[in-house]
Amino acid sequence: MKTAIFTASFNRPDLMEELLDGLAQNIEDLNEIDIYHYIDGGPRSKQDEIKNIIDKSGVPYTSIVQREENYGVGRNLIGARRDLFDVHGYERVILIEDDLIPGPNFVKTTIAVADWARDYDDIGMVQVWNLPDRTVSEGDLDVVVPTHEHFYTYCIDVEVWNEIKDTLYEYERLYLDGVSYGDKDWRAIRKRFMKPRYSKVRKPRQGRTFLDTEYPHPPPFGSRLKRTVPTGQDAITALALWEKGFIRLATLAPRAVMKGVDGVHSTAKIFDQLGLNAQADYEWHQAVPTTFRLP
Repeated sequence: MKTAIFTASFNRPDLMEELLDGLAQNIEDLNEIDIYHYIDGGPRSKQDEIKNIIDKSGVPYTSIVQREENYGVGRNLIGARRDLFDVHGYERVILIEDDLIPGPNFVKTTIAVADWARDYDDIGMVQVWNLPDRTVSEGDLDVVVPTHEHFYTYCIDVEVWNEIKDTLYEYERLYLDGVSYGDKDWRAIRKRFMKPRYSKVRKPRQGRTFLDTEYPHPPPFGSRLKRTVPTGQDAITALALWEKGFIRLATLAPRAVMKGVDGVHSTAKIFDQLGLNAQADYEWHQAVPTTFRLP
């Protein structure tokens, strides 16, 4: 499949350097994959510094896209997916945010899970980063779990993107275009955009499914749309997947580590509250599975 990896960054060159060091551990698995870097712009951006780090890293890339202004996370990520799928015609896209540091076999495992998932009509997105709720051992390397959380990285194929993209584009048009991050109408997003979709009956997939028909599929943020639910593009992506009947799977054993303590949506306190200060081992050198199972 024609595959691209893209990174999204803004002003954290130290993390970008670590990300590239992680990708360098996967260099043998990047031969058939194009790499794009989308660097947000604006007064606080460190585009030139990040570009220099990319150039010096030794990790090959196809393109560096330097945004002319501060798009914000939502516009940058939606725009990157539009560019890669709709314009360049990629069949599979893997996102790595700038604070997600790949470990050994990160790329190989992502591709293995995505290839295996194509046999099931209900798997819309896969990822190989997770916050497991129990100790992980070598015997768990082929275990996957459904999740709506943590979109720091994921892999999505074009067939799924084509089913959910109109929802993302509408969200972008109504609430992101021409609006600064601080001025976004989060209440309207929740009430006018998310709530009508949240109230719909989820449509089951018609083909072969990984999860049994009896498996419960609650909306991404619980049975009620509370005022505290997130309203960013990650939340809208999760909602669009759920609305179309897709599930999102993560390997129980993470193959990367998240290091973004300070960012747009994070502080040291939030980092700890999310449990990110106690992430599981992510350096697995064992053979990568080709089939996967529930716990």
